[in-house]
Amino acid sequence: MEIGALAGMIDWREPDSKLLFPTCTTKVDRVTVFKRPFFTSFTTSLWIRFLRFSLQSHKKLEDDLAKAGLTPPQFYVLATIGYAGGLPFGEIGAKMMVTVSNLTGIVDRLEEKKLVVRQRDATDRRVVRVVLTDKGTKLYKSTIPLFEKSVEKIFVGLARADQKELSAIFRKLNQDSTVN
Repeated sequence: MEIGALAGMIDWREPDSKLLFPTCTTKVDRVTVFKRPFFTSFTTSLWIRFLRFSLQSHKKLEDDLAKAGLTPPQFYVLATIGYAGGLPFGEIGAKMMVTVSNLTGIVDRLEEKKLVVRQRDATDRRVVRVVLTDKGTKLYKSTIPLFEKSVEKIFVGLARADQKELSAIFRKLNQDSTVN
C-alpha cells in the first residue's frame, strides 16, 4: 500500500493519534499521544527532569574526560586525593559516596596507569592510603581546567544569579537528605 493511499484511511479528526511509519511503508501503527505527563505528581516530574539533566551532563563530562584518558570516577578519585593529599580508602569512599569495594577497582585501574600508588599508613599498618604519583599529579593539574570548562558549558544557559540559586537549592536538599 502506498503512503498516499493511507491519507484517505486516516481519521484526522482524532487529536490523540499520530502516525508512525516503520521502515516498511506498508504498515501504519496508531499511537496515543498523552497531553499530560505520565506521572501525576509534580515532584516525580521534577525528579525526572533532574535525572535527565544529570544523565546528560554526566555523559558530557564522560566524553570530555575521555580525551584525558579518564573516566569520571577515576577523575573524581584523582581530584579528591589531589586536593586533600593522600587519603585512606575509607575517606575517599566517603567523600565520593562509593563503597570501598567499588573504589578498589577504580584505584586498581589508576595504579595500572601509574597515576596513584597505595601506601601503608606509617602509624597504623591496617590503613592503606592512596597517593598521587608525579604522573598523577601532572594529569590532575592539567585535567582540572578541562573539567571546569566542561562543567561551565553545562551551566552556560543559566545566568550567574540562577546558578547561585540552584547551588543554594542543592545545598538545602543535601542538608535535608542527611537529616532524613
